[in-house]
Amino acid sequence: MAIQLVTDQLSNVLDDKFRSQFVGNFKAIEKALNDLYTAQNTLNSDQDKINQSLKDIDYGLESIKVDNKNRDENIEAIVNILSDYDVPVAIVDGKVVDTTKEGE
Repeated sequence: MAIQLVTDQLSNVLDDKFRSQFVGNFKAIEKALNDLYTAQNTLNSDQDKINQSLKDIDYGLESIKVDNKNRDENIEAIVNILSDYDVPVAIVDGKVVDTTKEGE
């Protein structure tokens, strides 16, 4: 939205028209500044929400990493226990595999 201020059209005579044009300019500037202030507050609020969302996502990713680490540790512990009882399993490339050979 363009704001049209009265500039070179101001009267050379200090009269009511000059005063109203001058006051009108200040009102237009005041409205534009208030609109900018409102827009800035909205942008700041939106940015805060985005930053919080990013923190929440980062926390969620960290939680997933911890869960995956715990799961891997638990699987490794189970495979070790099974191996102690001569169950033919091992972890190969992150997967639990049967270590019996074909034909046995």
